[in-house]
Amino acid sequence: MPIFPLKKTKLVVSDFHLGKGKHLADGSPNLLEDFSADRQFIQFLDYYLTGAYKRAEVELIINGDFFNLLQVDYRDKFTDVITESDALHKTMSILKGHPEIFDKLAEFSKESGHSVTFILGNHDPGLLWEGVQETLRLRLGGQVRFVMEAYYFDGVHIEHGNQYLADNRYNRKQYFLSKNLPEPIINLPFGSFFLIHYLNEIKKERPYIDKVYPFSMYRRWALIHDTWFAIRSALKVAIWFFKFILTPNPARELSVRQVLRILRETTVHPKLHKEAKRILLTHKNCRIVVFGHTHQYLYRKFAPGKEYFNTGTWNEKISLEVGTLGRVLRLTFVQIDFDRDNLPHGTLKEWKGHTNVVEDLVF
Repeated sequence: MPIFPLKKTKLVVSDFHLGKGKHLADGSPNLLEDFSADRQFIQFLDYYLTGAYKRAEVELIINGDFFNLLQVDYRDKFTDVITESDALHKTMSILKGHPEIFDKLAEFSKESGHSVTFILGNHDPGLLWEGVQETLRLRLGGQVRFVMEAYYFDGVHIEHGNQYLADNRYNRKQYFLSKNLPEPIINLPFGSFFLIHYLNEIKKERPYIDKVYPFSMYRRWALIHDTWFAIRSALKVAIWFFKFILTPNPARELSVRQVLRILRETTVHPKLHKEAKRILLTHKNCRIVVFGHTHQYLYRKFAPGKEYFNTGTWNEKISLEVGTLGRVLRLTFVQIDFDRDNLPHGTLKEWKGHTNVVEDLVF
């Protein structure tokens, strides 16, 4: 009887933004928690642990921004000084806030032939610390790996995508800062400072503000229907920006000139399809590129055997466009299967699972 190789599958998800959980210690809603699909994700993992996948080789690739360290406080404060102990504290808060997810990830990583790979994103800089990686290895206990830059295998290129955008790009030559500091800290990109010091405060008033698209349409709506908030938030961002560029801070390496250049290059709704096309057409053996970061699921075919996928997000979004008006939650992912010649074939999919009977509403 001929022996056929095991079915090989790669599952790619991104942008979950796990925080401290739906509720704070006092029982009040956590307005900074973006993830509410715990049950659906557990069902998703169960599906790929059973049936035809039980004896398959299945790798779950979490393509960045799984942990939302930038919106988790450290001792009731939001800080841009992310030391290893700070990152560990925040990571433990997330593990505690979503225990069932990490129980299931542990089961998944321990199953024969199954593994979990974490890729660095701009919201989870704590993964740069070895202590955080070791904590996650111990929590999951199975086959776990970490990738800090692009993950390339068998003609497939996967990375979060923030490196192609000026506002959230890490300096890969200098991930850490230590000069004039009591201990090393992570060298955060500009966008992280904006999120930590400005967006976190605004979200406490309007938890939905970073979920609305197109944002230009929301801005016009807010000026008419939420006028005082729109004016006040615009003034706050202006004050924050000038304080940022005028106040010396050893916790960052950005100069005024660099910040201004970043602002010129920044776009509100990037798609990254041009960057994906360049990778696909530049590298002869590259057949598939997968990004996340943009929160917009996308598929593009640039040439025969040259495909780009964006996994989208498992966070709820609010659409102001007529065709998709309202709250939108699409649990999109990319599945890559390999044929007998080990050639990858990708598909953009949506996990349906089972409908919630009831759900908590934060806004």
